[in-house]
Amino acid sequence: MKNINSNSKILSRRGLNILSSRILDALYERYPNSISLNDLAKVLKLREKSVLSAINKINSLGVPIEVIMSNNKERFFRADIKEPLSWIIKGKNAAEKMLKRFNQISQSRNNDANKKKNINYRIYKEYVETFDELFDKWTSLRLFEKLEDSTKNV
Repeated sequence: MKNINSNSKILSRRGLNILSSRILDALYERYPNSISLNDLAKVLKLREKSVLSAINKINSLGVPIEVIMSNNKERFFRADIKEPLSWIIKGKNAAEKMLKRFNQISQSRNNDANKKKNINYRIYKEYVETFDELFDKWTSLRLFEKLEDSTKNV
């Protein structure tokens, strides 16, 4: 596990490139304020075209970002307060898919390999069960609803 990146801005948004992580981080730091495409490009020291391309890629991956058009057709962007949660949900979905995949893989003739596969299966099974318990708890506490309500007031 020594090859795992330890940069928190990248780790918190796994699966995205560094530019996309920087954009999301810049937007989240400014929440609830929005920022124009021009100003965001200046903050990141990039061309507007590069920033817009990265934002389009982020949106295509299902990561929420609010896009606001001003009266003069200037684009503004604002973090979606639920963006960090989207990564938890993606992690839960990925873990469930991996667990299902483990169930589809047949055992090999190598006992050592089978033991290691079983360890992976156990870890993922417990990981998914923990996710399920957390989601049940968060739902019963209405945390998701409270987060939804808070975004309407911004």
